[in-house]
Amino acid sequence: MRTLNTLLLGFALALSSAAYSTENDAVTQEWMHLIKADFPKGCVTQLTPYLSTTGANGVRTSAWLVQTCQGSYEYGASYRPAATRSNGKLISVSRGRKLNMPPAQLKRLYSL
Repeated sequence: MRTLNTLLLGFALALSSAAYSTENDAVTQEWMHLIKADFPKGCVTQLTPYLSTTGANGVRTSAWLVQTCQGSYEYGASYRPAATRSNGKLISVSRGRKLNMPPAQLKRLYSL
């Protein structure tokens, strides 16, 4: 039983490690660059991804909380490899709604 628990713990740690290792990959870096380009230089104070999905075909989507000098916003981001034969852009971001909430409420809502 102890071996099974150790194996399960190791598997869980490996999965969580893999989930966070994409933080500095090229797609994530490009998403961050595109989001920052929507605002004046130095205005973005924090970029926090709070939801992401990855398809077996390599399609990725992500939702971001963006805190700026102009307020807080939600952003959606997507990446579609050329092999998926999509007619859209390979990589894109789109601004969602402006969040008129105090920082404490944002922390609770987005688990920051």
